[in-house]
Amino acid sequence: MRTFYLIVLLLFVSCKQGDSEWIDRAKHVGLFKINATDKFEMYSTQSKPEHLENTIGNIESAKKYFDKIFEEDLKFAVLFIDNKNWDNYAFAPPPGMPQAYYEGNMVLGLGKSIMAQRHEDALKNASLTELDSLKKYYGSEIDLDLFFRDALSIHELGHLYQSYRTGRNSQRKWLDELFGNLCQVAAIKNFEDQSTFQRMDAYQEYVIRANPWGEIKFTTLDQFEKNYFEIFKQGRNYGWYQTKFYSKAKRLYALYGDNILIKILDFQIKINADNIGKIDNKKLHNMMLEEFGVETMDILEWKYDS
Repeated sequence: MRTFYLIVLLLFVSCKQGDSEWIDRAKHVGLFKINATDKFEMYSTQSKPEHLENTIGNIESAKKYFDKIFEEDLKFAVLFIDNKNWDNYAFAPPPGMPQAYYEGNMVLGLGKSIMAQRHEDALKNASLTELDSLKKYYGSEIDLDLFFRDALSIHELGHLYQSYRTGRNSQRKWLDELFGNLCQVAAIKNFEDQSTFQRMDAYQEYVIRANPWGEIKFTTLDQFEKNYFEIFKQGRNYGWYQTKFYSKAKRLYALYGDNILIKILDFQIKINADNIGKIDNKKLHNMMLEEFGVETMDILEWKYDS
């Protein structure tokens, strides 16, 4: 009996250590610790960062939602990084592109990010009708940090919940990104204040209508797997993929609600490549068809593989 209790105690201690130690502290070196919330750790390149109240509130609300549906109390850190220090803490440019490390850290822009500025400059080519549709939710001065920092941070937070359960070696990156978009849609739609969802959706739908991609090099899911980091660094091509995942995530969430997030996370844990190795596309399709059914697979059909 004493042996049984000792094993239980060791398992409990091990779980608690894993929960607190998965955050990579090396990425906090040189940053100021900010005590603006007790829901997650917060660091910044500035000792007194400004205009982050809405971002912090959104992440707090999303954590509450994710903790509930995934039965977690996830510990993580958010790093607010200004443009000049971006390359020291993020794994890819441009400054302000939200990113999540596998080791419990999320990196967000601070101040007017270059990412937001570039997309704001691109709005000079938008019609007055399109600009009016955005101003309805953004106000007369369209600040796209309200999209890239306040909304897309929730997408990255979804990645952290997955990474905590599945680790670094996922089965498919496209499935990871679909899950991130689902998390983004679901959490923000469950906010008491729907202004973040309205801004997020208005800009996403504008980009889909505007179709600003031009000629893109990669279009298939296999290319997304094999050339992921090249695609990621080519923001235009990466954005093209993300709009496709976003549209599918909206349809799935409208059809299934919170249950689809839980099912996909459970499925990702089940097919974790560290446990079963990499499986081929045909086997993955058959497993997903059995797990999710025909209606879901029809929504997930990728029409750009030819």
